[in-house]
Amino acid sequence: MARLQSIDIKNESILVTLKISEQEYEFLKSKSREFLIIPTDEDTLNETLTTGKLGNSNRIMLPNKILKKYEIKKLLKKASSKIFNSNGDKLLVIKLEESKVGIPVFKED
Repeated sequence: MARLQSIDIKNESILVTLKISEQEYEFLKSKSREFLIIPTDEDTLNETLTTGKLGNSNRIMLPNKILKKYEIKKLLKKASSKIFNSNGDKLLVIKLEESKVGIPVFKED
């Protein structure tokens, strides 16, 4: 997992310096946009989800009360996801809802 080295705040700009592992660096390669930086302590990862088998598949249950809490109206049919392995922890990141900001929608009258 990345370690925070420093945060430098100047005017409207925030510069964050991280110390990352070789595995994390290899994963990033030449990517320079759209990062997700979140702490992974127990205070941050505070929602409990139920997992289990259903037929030949494994499932992760996402209760409606959590969807309402985070104002998620409709789940994507095919959600983008990735499992990350960091220091023995396995983390699942799922895109539950896509932002429509900046995407024009045209309708016929």
